[in-house]
Amino acid sequence: MKKAIRFASAFLILPFLFGCYTQTPKPTGYPYSVQHKMQSAYHWKVLAEDVANQIRETMKTGGYLNYPLYVQPACNAPRWNCDPHRETPFGEGFYDLLTTELLKTGMKVSAEESGSFVVNTKVQVLYHEDGRRTRPAPPGYITAGSALAAFWGWVIRDARDYGSASGEALAVGGAAVTGAALYDWVSGMFETLPHTEVLITTSIKDYNKYVMRKTDIYYINDLDYWHYQNPPPVQTIDVRGS
Repeated sequence: MKKAIRFASAFLILPFLFGCYTQTPKPTGYPYSVQHKMQSAYHWKVLAEDVANQIRETMKTGGYLNYPLYVQPACNAPRWNCDPHRETPFGEGFYDLLTTELLKTGMKVSAEESGSFVVNTKVQVLYHEDGRRTRPAPPGYITAGSALAAFWGWVIRDARDYGSASGEALAVGGAAVTGAALYDWVSGMFETLPHTEVLITTSIKDYNKYVMRKTDIYYINDLDYWHYQNPPPVQTIDVRGS
């Protein structure tokens, strides 16, 4: 009789797990996916290799394989040097890496823009203010965990008091499996993600027509944002005596 009451109590709790929902639509995440995190100059080289190979395939498909490419340098160097606070480590480094990788693929790379297809790189840094987790906490998960813990506690106790040693062992094993599943379920809720991402767009133009356009998205370390974003200009404050 006691076992029946305990099982009934456990199942009576379950409807309350869904009571947290209302008829108002709730935000939901996208299906699970992965995204690369760029953390070193070597990762810039990997990106340059991928972009160079795609450029070659695009030019080959379009019948432009014999035409030269002009890679737009950071701040239009070497025509003129970057203005103060205009250069970025990524902009300068990626220019060199992409030029090198294009030459490796056998493409013709020109030092002059005239008569060439222009390869341009644009970088956008995105910063997310809110806290970010790999998995959001669904409503009722604390109640669900408490109910399952109580349920397995009753099962183990009843198996010990009214069953056999093998039955108790099975109950303990079932509780362990359930606990492992719950841990796997909630572990992602406490794993924080970087707040900063970069969008790196590489495009090829022939006068006013796009020949290719490719955008890659990466996480970056939050403190490394200055590798990709121009720092703000220096503020000049005019201090005068009264």
